[in-house]
Amino acid sequence: MRKLVAIILTLAALAAGNARAGVFTKTEMDEISCAAVKMQLFYYYLAPEKDPNILKYTLKCGGADVTYEMPKWLGPEVTEMAGRKVWRDPEEGEITEAGIWQTPVSILYEYLELTRKTFPPEAGGANIQPGLLIKEYADIRIRFQMSMDRLYRARTRTVNMGDSMQGRGRTIMAQFALVLKEMESIADAISSTNQREYAQAVTASAVLCQDSFRLLFRPPRVYAPPPKESQSQKIIGTALSILGIILIFLAVQAYFALNDEKTDKVMATYKEKVATFTEAFSRQFISINVKYLVLGPTALFGLLGMLTGSVLMFVLFTALGFYLGLRTPAFVLNSMKQARGRKIDGQLMDGLILLANCLRSGLDIVQGFEMVSKDLLPPISDEFGLVIKNYQLGMTFEKALGVMEERVESKMLSYMIRAIVLQRQMGGNLTKVFERIVVDIREESKLEEKTKAMTAQQKIQSIVVGIMPWIMVGVMFLFQPDVMIKFYASPIGFAVLIFCIVWISIGMKVVSSLGKIRV
Repeated sequence: MRKLVAIILTLAALAAGNARAGVFTKTEMDEISCAAVKMQLFYYYLAPEKDPNILKYTLKCGGADVTYEMPKWLGPEVTEMAGRKVWRDPEEGEITEAGIWQTPVSILYEYLELTRKTFPPEAGGANIQPGLLIKEYADIRIRFQMSMDRLYRARTRTVNMGDSMQGRGRTIMAQFALVLKEMESIADAISSTNQREYAQAVTASAVLCQDSFRLLFRPPRVYAPPPKESQSQKIIGTALSILGIILIFLAVQAYFALNDEKTDKVMATYKEKVATFTEAFSRQFISINVKYLVLGPTALFGLLGMLTGSVLMFVLFTALGFYLGLRTPAFVLNSMKQARGRKIDGQLMDGLILLANCLRSGLDIVQGFEMVSKDLLPPISDEFGLVIKNYQLGMTFEKALGVMEERVESKMLSYMIRAIVLQRQMGGNLTKVFERIVVDIREESKLEEKTKAMTAQQKIQSIVVGIMPWIMVGVMFLFQPDVMIKFYASPIGFAVLIFCIVWISIGMKVVSSLGKIRV
């Protein structure tokens, strides 16, 4: 029985030893060992006085011998770094730029050497369990984080640490930050006894350390601004753009010249629409040249397209402006009709009271309309006066009222007209009808004000949704006009612009519809 227990304990000990030896694979141990030597070389490269033995050093990485010869640029660069004081410490005094870099590099070497203690003896380790080193790992992580904080903050008036080593410092700092993330994951892996996660975190740290070492042997990445166009190139480009625009105009003129019949039909249709809109505006007591409403947006968008310097953008912007110009008269007319209707609604209650008083005093409805046209202000006085003029010119009073109803968009005015027409056809007490309409107008005004207060937030949101993107685009145009014009002059930029217009319009429509109350 004792022999059986001894055998079981021996097998358990061997299994535990094999488990500890199996934390890392051979490839991972080679990566960590190689990274430790490279961090040691990195540290000595940054020393002002260098050991001749490290100027050309051969080490074994990945089963092969690799010789590293210190880059020639590093000698004079380190001399300058050793002469620049970039940090003042209360205990250590003034620290040079090279010394600031040596601190995190030495901590990484210590970190990798500490990891090698968990290797089996045949790999040069002490076969220590990672859980026994959790305090040492925590101390290294804290010191490395403090050194990184000093690395980020150290600077002079003309130099920061990202510009060190001919600009390589910025990339090396980013890789060191990733190593710090792996150090934080090591503590979690050790506390959860997840040995594979621990091994992967340390191996990833070793790979990042080797990458930062390799940067010393590569040319730095220097940002080269795009070459600026010469004055002659700008003149030639502008001349070619103007020539392209002229050719487009000539091509359009030639097309119309070769298609006289179609051109005549199009012009006839256009003139007919212009006459129709001119009459519609005159019926609203507005004198306006409809041609300006069509040609104005076309010219404005054509000018914007010309500023882009692209013939394609000029054509597209001009076409878009022409399309909007064709839609502008109807939009302006509807907007004016609605605004005029709202003004008449605001005056209608006073007009109805005046009409009711005229009827009580013995006057008829026609004389009441004359009183309203004389005593009230436009636009209701103009509308009632036009009804009287049409009646005096031979039009029936009912027909004159129907013309006013077609001209003015007002629901309450329509109620009044229908009440007058029914009274003249069938009889009735028109005074009480007017009083009832006045009461309805008051109640509807209260309801409308209440709904406006309830839906004010949705309306403001729809306005913000529609305006803010264009404000941001305008700000970007102010700061970088060349970049923005170049982007939106490209096919991708124009497609993005159209996409944004469509979806912003949809968003405004959806948000504004949320504030509509249907009764």
